[in-house]
Amino acid sequence: MRIAIVLVLVFELAACSANDDVPAPVLASVTPAQAGVGAVVMVSGSYLCQQPDGSDDTDPLACAHTGSVSFGVVPANVTQYTDSSITCQVPDVAQGPTQISVATGGRTTNNIDFTVE
Repeated sequence: MRIAIVLVLVFELAACSANDDVPAPVLASVTPAQAGVGAVVMVSGSYLCQQPDGSDDTDPLACAHTGSVSFGVVPANVTQYTDSSITCQVPDVAQGPTQISVATGGRTTNNIDFTVE
């Protein structure tokens, strides 16, 4: 019986990850809401770095690692990345409505609407 209890405790501790204490990343807006291929846009949100509070970073907005921005399923070229905003270029995707999402720290944000001109 003791062995079973120890194994359950070990498995539960192993299931925790480094970002368990960080809220999921959330996108709030994109500026501008429509632009052509190659245009620079800024995606704003929260917890985009997925690093716990109290980390040893000298710049609190700097990310220890960055995520990837996608327009639909097409990745964008990211030029600046902070915990609350990402600047990127609209990739070569078809004109019309699409959705932007960010994958970071093993998590994916909500989608926000964007129109490619």
